[in-house]
Amino acid sequence: MKHLALATALSSALFATFAFVGCSSEDKPIENPPGTCDPTKEQCEGDAGTGGLTLKTPALPCADAPNSVYDAPSSALVSDPAKRGDLLRCGIDPELTKDAIAAKLTEVGYKGKPPTSGARVYRVLFQTERGDAKNSVGASSGLVYIPDTPRAEKLPVVVAARGSRGQAAACTASKFDQAAESVNDDLYSLVYPLIGAGYAVVLPDLAGYANYGAAGNPPSVYAGAADVGKSTLDAARAIRKLFPVLDTKVVLVGHSQGGHSALSALAMAPTYGAGLDVAAVAVYAPLWLSQRSWGAALYSGVSKDFPIATVPSIAAVSLWYHYTHAELLDGPGEGKKLFAPGKQDQIKAFVDSKCWAGKYPDLEALGTLPDDLFDPAFVKGVALVSAGINTCEETDALCVKWRDRYAADRPRLTGKAATTPMLLLYGAKDTTIAPNRMQCALDRLLKEDKTKTTVCVEPEATHGGIVDVRSDYVNDWIASVTLGGAAPAACAANETSLTENGQPILCATPPPNE
Repeated sequence: MKHLALATALSSALFATFAFVGCSSEDKPIENPPGTCDPTKEQCEGDAGTGGLTLKTPALPCADAPNSVYDAPSSALVSDPAKRGDLLRCGIDPELTKDAIAAKLTEVGYKGKPPTSGARVYRVLFQTERGDAKNSVGASSGLVYIPDTPRAEKLPVVVAARGSRGQAAACTASKFDQAAESVNDDLYSLVYPLIGAGYAVVLPDLAGYANYGAAGNPPSVYAGAADVGKSTLDAARAIRKLFPVLDTKVVLVGHSQGGHSALSALAMAPTYGAGLDVAAVAVYAPLWLSQRSWGAALYSGVSKDFPIATVPSIAAVSLWYHYTHAELLDGPGEGKKLFAPGKQDQIKAFVDSKCWAGKYPDLEALGTLPDDLFDPAFVKGVALVSAGINTCEETDALCVKWRDRYAADRPRLTGKAATTPMLLLYGAKDTTIAPNRMQCALDRLLKEDKTKTTVCVEPEATHGGIVDVRSDYVNDWIASVTLGGAAPAACAANETSLTENGQPILCATPPPNE
């Protein structure tokens, strides 16, 4: 989300006997070949000398063509909690060398220590659930990185939750496609330091990207807490089913929209994450804002400050947020009905084809301000309420529906989620989530939910730059929480450094910080 200027006005074969990986042409399950094992059995935890597995020996065969992970699963999926994270396809990519990691990190502006490890790379498709009321079965593609020089004998699982990229197939994170060129550097900055530090990392694309557009497979829901949270947690299950020698401890690391994904996963871990121990969370400039923001962007008093031609990201995010929620929660074809008559087909084409960019000529051709894109009846139903000017009449079904969706997409962190160690990193020169908007997130986390959060502020860092400056610090912090390593020295600045005219900065409105 390097270019999302929220400014000051608004502001990711077979397992057991059911899942198919590397299936034959008859789609029959294959037995685990020599050198692999049933990951439900304890002997998988042993070393090679005792017949068990190591990080060099996956529990399942990876014989699929790597690009096939973006196709439909080879057999019908059955909704069953026991199948969450089951590997549906698995292929092997070329190894990622330590030198290649170092070269890419230099290119994107990384400021940390040199990498100490390369990685073997697996491209996977795994089972998950969608965030609708039916808990519909789904599938997410992604990448698994296994270090050739592990940081420790027993590694935690690190899930890397990526920032905004657009919702179309071409925007799929694991493809690093040129269509998403403007945010690919952000992704390298997030993932490569973790790999280079010797961690086992899984990068989920989120459900909806693989087999894009197929019947029963709506797009990934932008900032839909339940939708992205489930894919994020099931990514941890998937890497452990491929490499059961990994620890049950899970670390969630996310940047921007990926910070929202990580915190959403943390919130639902006590209920949906059975069998996973979310031991730590590290988020860079997380989009943990009131999701009413995307409805408030349609209020004329706000919309006028964000012309599509000069601040395109606000219109694009509001569009993606509302369209994708309607497609999953209301049904196929419902997304485009939220938009102005005569513009609906163009809006659908935009969602289906465009990735994050600095300009959107397609949207500029449809209007001047964000609310120009939407059906006036929808704008009337959500804009004033989202901005906190009006309240919903309980008989107004449209208003109540979207009010409740906005609230559900920033769930409260309670119980175990509130006591999980968290590190939040932020650059004070962030113009994507400006300081007064980040204060809204901090107020929610520190004052309201009273989470166990340590805040690290870099006075000169930007939205994307905070990752390059502090990823090495995050690596050491993860080791201190999960591996018994020494804690890194406290950052020189924390949340108290966010001031304006010598006074503590206040959470910006609209919308209300709810």
